[in-house]
Parts: sequence; structure tokens; C-alpha cells
Amino acid sequence: MNAPEPPPLSPPPKPLTEASLEGLDAQLRNLLAQGGPLSAKQLVAATGKSQPSISLALGRLGSVVHRLGAARSSRYTLTRSILGLPSAQNLLRTNAKGRTEIFGTLQFLQQGEVHVRGTQGHEWLGRGGLPWFLSSLRPQGFLGRQYTHLRPDFPSDPDAWTTEQALYMAANHISDPPGAFALGAGHSQHEGLQVDADNIARFYDHMATQAGHSLPAASSAGGEQPKFTARVQGQHVIVKFSPLCGTPFGERWHNLLQLEHLANQVLQANGIASAPTVLLRSKQRTYLQSTRFDRIGTQGKRHVVELSALHDAFVQTPRQHWVASCEALVQQKLLSPQGLERIALQYLFGQYIGNTDMHFGNLAFFVDDVTKPQLEPTPVYDMLPMQWRPGVHSGELGCAPVQAQRQPAGYGALAERARHIATLYWQQAAQLRSLSSALRAAARSNAQLLARNFQD
Repeated sequence: MNAPEPPPLSPPPKPLTEASLEGLDAQLRNLLAQGGPLSAKQLVAATGKSQPSISLALGRLGSVVHRLGAARSSRYTLTRSILGLPSAQNLLRTNAKGRTEIFGTLQFLQQGEVHVRGTQGHEWLGRGGLPWFLSSLRPQGFLGRQYTHLRPDFPSDPDAWTTEQALYMAANHISDPPGAFALGAGHSQHEGLQVDADNIARFYDHMATQAGHSLPAASSAGGEQPKFTARVQGQHVIVKFSPLCGTPFGERWHNLLQLEHLANQVLQANGIASAPTVLLRSKQRTYLQSTRFDRIGTQGKRHVVELSALHDAFVQTPRQHWVASCEALVQQKLLSPQGLERIALQYLFGQYIGNTDMHFGNLAFFVDDVTKPQLEPTPVYDMLPMQWRPGVHSGELGCAPVQAQRQPAGYGALAERARHIATLYWQQAAQLRSLSSALRAAARSNAQLLARNFQD
């Protein structure tokens, strides 16, 4: 019996021509530009090409395409340069001992998104901007405005910068951002200036003048407190300064900086961690020097993230106040109940001393491991009677007494403790001879109001 003849061999696949390769590359770029990110399976279905052909084409496109995820969960999207800088940037982290290492790679994507892949394989995608733990790379407030002269074509308010503009500044100009992360090939450690104690007031006068000159006209219309950073006698500090002495605004901010310093002292005396501060006065201005808690010694750093970034990343409800957001963080086991209690006490104390500016940038947390975040409240900062701040537009210098505020429910015992501490605060404020007579009288009234718990 004769064996059946074998079936005819299929002709080998024709090799792809250079033109067809270029055509597939262009097709993939067009597909990814329209939407993305897309999986390899989706690209196969859209092009009708085989999986190996798609893989080869993605490889040919090189850095134009970026992969999100790994293995079967991989998706692909296009990259985008950062105003002429490479789309991929090293993400650096400095530890408590001052050692700087590459944490991973930050990649800017076509839709304005930011993807971070750590060296240990962890990934983050910031859809509305930067991933939550990198919010410190975006300059903010008075300090942030000092970078605007470097790019006059950028908005004068850093809050209005696009993600691309913020990344450009972080990669190209900002060598020592807050916290422990930095962007780029590597920057020299910010040393500041070493100043003798006898010359520190003169040095601060010079720094305050320079800070004012570096800002565009009317750049502080939002009322941000002027400040600068420095390294003085081995310590990294942030220094707030008043307008010129002898002016109504200068004298009011002289009083407010004294009251902020007093708040730190009273909180520390009652077992509540607060940023160590020193009050200085020259012939020109008053200065409040605060030791930075995100710096350790001369070179070490500790990472800090503001509540604003944490709320946007982890809390599903709209912003209300510090306590409500922190309650949500406790529910997700990102913050301990003890941490929440500390924040609630801090918030209630602020209410009792007339701090009308407890926004979500004035509360921050240490985050030592961003891959498994456990939030620890930082020392208290920016705690003062902001209701007495000069009117931004009217110039009014009011001395109105504090008023009872609507308090978070369920914190009665903490409210009593906060009221007691705030009463001590106002009693001590009333004894400050360097405070204006009008504010000393207001402080006495506030102490009496709190002692009676606002009861007639």
C-alpha cells in the first residue's frame, strides 16, 4: 500500500520590506497618538499584524514608546519631551545619612501624565500630574514664585504651571526641593551660607532684599508670607520675614511672627511637637527662623508629603478640613489613630487661636517608604492667629476677638485640652511687652472668652 503523499509545503512568509516596516511603525504611532495606552493584543487587532511583528515594531520605535506594567498587563503609550529635555529623567532620593541614590525613572507621557518605575519594580502613574509622593517637586507659594524670573514665559503663579512646566523647573533649575526626592542627572547639595551669630541679622536683611527683588511685580497678591531658605551654622532653616519696620504692615507682621513663635513654645511645653523657631529683629525687619524638619544634619533628608497631595490621591470625598481627610486616611490604614488624635488636637488649637489659614498645604506627614506608606505627622508649623493678618486688598489691621467655630464631631475631650492650651497661649500673649498694646488687649479678651468657653 502506497503511503499518502505529504501535503504541499506552505510557502515561507515573505520578508517585510523596508517600506512595510516603516508603514507599521507609523501605524502604531498613529494608534497610540489617538488614545493609549494600548496593550499588544489591542495593537494586533487594530493592525492585523502578528504579535511578533508588533513586538519588533515597538522595539524599533525605541524611546518614542513607553511601556506601563509588565508581562501580560503591559500597555504602551507615546512619550513626550519636557520642553526640549528628555522625556525620561532619573529620580533621585537622599536618605537620612545624606547618601543619594537613583530611586527609579520618571517618564513624561504624551497626555501630560507622569509614570514612575522604581528600581525595585514598583510603579506609579500620575494621571492628573505628578504621582502623590512627588508633589514636593512642584514649586509653591512665595518660594516657588522666585523661580518665575527664570522663565518669564511661564505664568507668574507656579500653581498655574502645567505638569510639563513644573517638571522642566524640577529637572533644570531646582537643585534642592523640599523632601528627599530630586529630579535629573544629579545636583550638588545645597550648602547655603555659613554665617556668624553676630552677623546673622545683617545676612538676613540681605537675603530678604534679594528675595523681594527676584519676584515679579505684584507676585504676592495672594498674601503668601515672604520667606527664604538658608543653611546657618550647620542647620538648614526656613526664615519668614516681615515687611520693613516702621510701616503698618511691617509692625503687624512683627507682631504675628512673635505670636507664631509663642505658639510653637506653648505647644512644645504641652507635649506637642512643633518646629523649633528663633525670633530675630534687625533695624529693618523681624525674622522667624525655623529649623527644617525635612533635613537631618548637614546632608541627610527625610521625605515629607503635604495633606493636599495625600487627599487627592487617597480620599474620595471633597475637601472639608484636616480632621475629615485624616479620618479617611485612618480608614485606609495609612495613618494611625494616634496620628489622627494629634492632628485633631492641632486643628482644634488652631481654631481657638484664630488660625483662619489651616489649608491643606499647612499640614504635612513624614513618609519614609513610599512603596508601603505609613504616615507620621510632622511637627506643627505655620500656626498663628491668621485672622489678624493685614487685609490683602483693603489693608485693614483688625483686632477682632476669636469666635467659636464649628468643630469636628467626636472630639470633645481633645477640644477641652486644646481650649486649655489655647487659653494659656492667650494669657502669655497678653504679657508680651513687645506686642502692640491693641493686640495685648485683644489677647486678654481672647483668654477670657476661652476660659468661659464663649459663654456670656
